This record gives sequence, C-alpha cells and structure tokens, in this order.
Amino acid sequence: MEKAKPFDEYFTDKNLAPEKLARMQFTRALVHELYPDVQERVSYAMPGFYPKLATKATQQLFLLMANKDWLGIYGTQGLEEEDFAPFIRYGVKSGKGSLQVPYDMDDEKFKSLLQFVMKHNFIRHGVELMHDKGDFEGFKG
Repeated sequence: MEKAKPFDEYFTDKNLAPEKLARMQFTRALVHELYPDVQERVSYAMPGFYPKLATKATQQLFLLMANKDWLGIYGTQGLEEEDFAPFIRYGVKSGKGSLQVPYDMDDEKFKSLLQFVMKHNFIRHGVELMHDKGDFEGFKG
C-alpha cells in the first residue's frame, strides 16, 4: 500500500495512466453531483468520501483506489455478492467489503453503482449523518 498523500493528489497523480486518472476524477465529480455536502478526507492511505456529519474513519460512504486493472471501491460491508447482481454483467467483482470495477464500465451504470453503495452506507451508518435534517434530502440516489 502506498503512503498517504494530500486528498487532491489522488486526483491529479501524473503517474496514473490517463484512463485511470480520468475515472478517478469522474468518480469524484459524481459523488459531488449525488451528494454536494460530502466531506473528503484521506483514510487508510486512500481518498474517502464521508457524510457531512461523520466523525469516524469507519463512517465512510466509500474509499477509492486506482489499482492496476480495476478501480477499487472499499466500504461495502453488509452487502452480499447477490446485492451486486445487476452490476456483475458489467464486469464488477465483489469481495469482502470491496468492489473491483472495470475502468471502462458504462458511465450511467457506474453512477447507479455509486448511488447504490452510497445509499447503503448512509443507511448503515445512520442517515442522520447526512445533515441535521435526518433524511435523504440533498442526496440524489
């Protein structure tokens, strides 16, 4: 595992192949589109996205990592492989608390996958972490 670096550097890393860097940047933009109040911070040497009121590293919506052959999404605990059945045909592989997502996955399918993971984690950690209203207002998922 690489050493932690400032959050923005994960999205401007010139050592990443252009298609990998583009998918990292696209993911970040999607998260902000879906949930504008998101917190960004580095956790476990990976960029992470958190609910507005989250205070613990374990309350992430997901963590992200550009791997050699796939985009890694971490923080899917509580979901089973069958929960990802709609995405398996697009090359997504699930493991214990993680997903391997092909870099060339269709953008709309990828957005649906992120919505699914984020909503699951809002529910898992407590929807009240989204904001002080305690509901899904402000989340486009």
